[in-house]
Amino acid sequence: MVRALGLTGAVALIVGNMVGTSIYTLPASLAQTAGPSSILAWLITALGYLFIALVYARLGPLYPRTGGPYHYAREAFGDYAGFLSTWAYWFSATVGNAAIALGVVGYLEGLLPEGFGGGWRTFALAQLCLWTLTLVNIVGVRESARLQIVLMFANVIPLLGITALAAGSFERANLEPFAPQGFASIPAACALIVWAYSGIESASVPAEEVQDAERTIRRSTMIGYAVGTVVFLATAIVTAGVVPNAELAVSERPLALMAERGVGDWAGTWIAWAAAIAGLATLNGWILMAGRIPVGAAQDGLFFARLGRVHPRLGTPVTGLLVGSGVASLALLLALHESLLDAFNSIVALAVLTTLLPHLFAAAAQLHLARVQPGRIPPEQRRRAAVVALLAFAAVLFFMYGCGPEIALWGFLVIFAGTPIYVWLRTPGSGSRIL
Repeated sequence: MVRALGLTGAVALIVGNMVGTSIYTLPASLAQTAGPSSILAWLITALGYLFIALVYARLGPLYPRTGGPYHYAREAFGDYAGFLSTWAYWFSATVGNAAIALGVVGYLEGLLPEGFGGGWRTFALAQLCLWTLTLVNIVGVRESARLQIVLMFANVIPLLGITALAAGSFERANLEPFAPQGFASIPAACALIVWAYSGIESASVPAEEVQDAERTIRRSTMIGYAVGTVVFLATAIVTAGVVPNAELAVSERPLALMAERGVGDWAGTWIAWAAAIAGLATLNGWILMAGRIPVGAAQDGLFFARLGRVHPRLGTPVTGLLVGSGVASLALLLALHESLLDAFNSIVALAVLTTLLPHLFAAAAQLHLARVQPGRIPPEQRRRAAVVALLAFAAVLFFMYGCGPEIALWGFLVIFAGTPIYVWLRTPGSGSRIL
C-alpha cells in the first residue's frame, strides 16, 4: 500500500468520521431521551472516549497494520477474538454507510426544489453519493484524503462560527427542568452519543497507508478527539440553551433551528449546507474504513480472502471497497419499502452496539499486552496503560448497558452469528471459494 496519508489527512479522516450527520440530528433525539441533562451525557461520553482514544493512540503505533483493532484483538487473544472484532466492526461500517447515505440525501433534498425527493429519487441520489465516493476511494487514499480535508474545513468552520454567534441568545430558562426524564435516562443518552464518537479509531485502520505511522496515528487520534469533542460540547450546550426542549425534541433539523433562533434565517441555510457537507465527509471516510477493516484478517486467513487483496497499481483494496459499498447498497433497498423502514432503523441501531465490540477488545488487549510483552512497552507506560485500559473497558461496558437489553441481545446475536463463517473460513481452502 502507498503511504500517502499524512497528519492532516489522518486528522481529517477522524474528524470527518465523527463530526458527521449524527451531530446535526442527535440534539432532537437527546432532547426526547434526556432533555437538557443530555449535556451531562455528552460530558460523560467525552470522558469515556478520552480513555478509548488513549488506547488507540498507544496500540496503533505499536501494531501499525491495516485493519487496526483486529490486530490488537488477535495479538492478545487469538484468531477467534480477531475474527469477532473484524466481523462486528465490518458489519457496523457497511450497514452504517447506508444510513449515512440516506442522511446525506435528507439534507440535500432540503436544499433542492420542493418535490424532488421521495421513493426512487431518494434511493437513486443515495446510490449516486455512495458509488461516487467509492470510486474516489478506489483511485487512491491520497485523493480520498484531499477530499476529506476540504470537507472537514467546509463543515467544522461554519458550524463553530454560527454556534459562537448563536451563543449570545443562550437562556438558562431553556435548561429547566434539567432532567425531565430523571437522571436514569443518562445511560441511554450516552448510547445515542456513541454514534457521534464512532471513528475515533480511524487513523489506526489504514495504518499501512499512513506516513510515519507511529507518530501520526498517535497525534492524529488525540487531535481528532479534541476537535470532535470541542464541536460536540459547543453545539450541544448552545443548542440546549437557545431552543426550548419541547421544540427541540420534535425538530427534524435541530441545529438549523438553533442557528435560525440564535442568528437568523440565513444561518439556518448555512447549517443545512454544512450538514450536507458533513454527511459527505462522513460517508467518504467510512467507505475508506469499510474497505480496509477486513484487510488484515483476510490476509491472515480469518476473513474472505479477496477482501484482503490490494490493487498493485492503485494501492487500494478495490474488492473490499466494492463489496463494502455493495452491502450498503443492499441495505438501501430496505428504505424503498415503507413497511421495512422500521426494520432498517433497527439494523442501524445494531451498528451502534457492534461498533463498541472492537473498542472492548482493544482496551482488554492493551491491558493484556502490557503484561505479556514488556519488551514493547517501558515500565512506566505499562502502569499507565493498565489504568487507561481499565477505564476504557469500563466506559465501553457502560455504553453497551445504555443501548438497552433489546438492542444488546440482538447485537450479540449478530456478533456470534458470524461463528459458522469463522469455522468455514478456518477450513483449508474455504476462504478463497467465495470472495
